[in-house]
Amino acid sequence: MFAVLTDKLKPGKILAQEVRDISGRLLLARGNEIGVNHIRIFKTWGVSEVTVEGPARGNEKPDPESNPEILEQVIETAKTLFQHADLDHPVIKKIFNLSVQFRCEHNLVDTVGEVHIEEHEIAPRDRKINFKKKLEQKKIILPEIPSVVFELNEVIANPLSSAYHIAQVVNRSPSLTVLLLKIVNSSFYGFPSKIDKVSHAVTLIGTREISGLALGISILSIFKNIPKEIIDMYSFLKHSLACGIFSRILAAQKNFGQTEQLFVSGLLHDLGRLILYLYFADESRNILSRSRNNNRLLHEEEKDYLGCDHAQVGKQLMEQWKLPLILENNVLYHHKPSEAQQPIPATIVHLADIIVNSLGIGSSGEKFVPPLDLEAWENLQLPLSSFETIIGQATHQFYSLESLLQP
Repeated sequence: MFAVLTDKLKPGKILAQEVRDISGRLLLARGNEIGVNHIRIFKTWGVSEVTVEGPARGNEKPDPESNPEILEQVIETAKTLFQHADLDHPVIKKIFNLSVQFRCEHNLVDTVGEVHIEEHEIAPRDRKINFKKKLEQKKIILPEIPSVVFELNEVIANPLSSAYHIAQVVNRSPSLTVLLLKIVNSSFYGFPSKIDKVSHAVTLIGTREISGLALGISILSIFKNIPKEIIDMYSFLKHSLACGIFSRILAAQKNFGQTEQLFVSGLLHDLGRLILYLYFADESRNILSRSRNNNRLLHEEEKDYLGCDHAQVGKQLMEQWKLPLILENNVLYHHKPSEAQQPIPATIVHLADIIVNSLGIGSSGEKFVPPLDLEAWENLQLPLSSFETIIGQATHQFYSLESLLQP
């Protein structure tokens, strides 16, 4: 009996342990022979591995303990990344162990990523005291695609609108249309047949989901010209997409009705950091440099250096763009959700950010795993036993969409 990664699973194996999806629904009982359709169903529902009968033959899931040297290196790396988190807390301990397992399986031995960034001298009077005023005066212009999003919101708000009317708006942006159809045809949704019309996609996944996807895709598409010496945008997008997917799955686990809002919230939770990188490059270089040199959390260094952090910057931009208040709530409080007016959705994004940082899927510039808001966690009431399934399903969905991030 041994574990096999779903991507390496071959038909004909006999299932040694039953397979269930994230909601506990039975997908296949033990003792059954695994067929092609079963493998497709496992992938659709984000099952990352199954246990089959017989001796291991090379397709089995890597055992972290089979190479003690690599395991030791990964544990030491993880301890560095978790130095601001309480490893004695059951949740953090669980995430730490799953992080070590994930990093061993994906050969992420050393992902601390020491990058030296030169600090630029900026007079104190030109930064903390006047930063908020400078931010308010900075002309951050809405690009073309978000205007489509505003039109979408107007159409969706009209009770007489149909899927056809919504598709008409989306089709005005060819690049958005292509990307949306790629997403709905991926295993993120797992539809059995190809969808080639936006109107069909709207009918299947809903108007709010389409609007949310359009919003997230559109806004992140603005930030293509950030200097590479500040942030690797591909890595940033990976982190953002993974946080969106984890937020969506955590929301489903809590039976939270509006999962698309959580997907967009996770996708845009570090939006303020992109504003800093794009419009305040010198300040951002200094904040990143100080954070890494002093082993401090990036958002704490932002507060000390600027008088506010990226969450506040993101909220201010969302106000200017008149985005839904729930998105403002989740973005503003994703580091301290217990202070939010709506703490549960903010806590979901908070937890997604912690997990994604722990797994090392991309980076928004933060080197460390953020600390857990203990009060918010107690209110969430999520069973620790669900974490393996959540990580398995979310990472499978992430890898199915990762190719869409390529330029």
